[in-house]
Amino acid sequence: MSGCEPDRPLPPVLHELPDFTAIDQGGRAFQPATLAGHVWVANFIFTDCPSVCPMLTAQMGNVQRRLMPRAPDVRYVSITVDPERDTPEVLAAYAARHDANLNTWRFLTLGDHESTQQLVVRGFRVRMGERERQPNGDDDIMHASHFVLVDGQRHVRGYYSTDAEGLANLEADALALAR
Repeated sequence: MSGCEPDRPLPPVLHELPDFTAIDQGGRAFQPATLAGHVWVANFIFTDCPSVCPMLTAQMGNVQRRLMPRAPDVRYVSITVDPERDTPEVLAAYAARHDANLNTWRFLTLGDHESTQQLVVRGFRVRMGERERQPNGDDDIMHASHFVLVDGQRHVRGYYSTDAEGLANLEADALALAR
């Protein structure tokens, strides 16, 4: 699907996110009210992820770059699923390694595992597992590997895969909501 469809219907409201408090990569407090009125794209990462997180972060950056000229008010939020290790300083270093444009992209930690799991599983309604040692010696945390589109009133509007079609639909729906 093209992101240029002028009459694309708005994606439906799926559910409302609960309020939550987090800290961003700069040590600043963050609540969803911070993004009131802004469409935002969320994903879930952790900085020492040995599998999908670097790809998710690169894709978020690509979505940000493609949408910026047409929808400069869209915001981007990456939430760590490893809050014990991913401090604001660690998140800032991760963002820098990935050349993240922090003007519109925030990397968040909720500070503890229980709050994070509650927000990810009950709030965003996506999966998140526990840290597990892999056969190769790496630690991994199973978590959602897709994007979540949220409108300016904290309503989840869609879940998008990381394939070309999923990303095209994410961008088209974000543009439709940002109009």
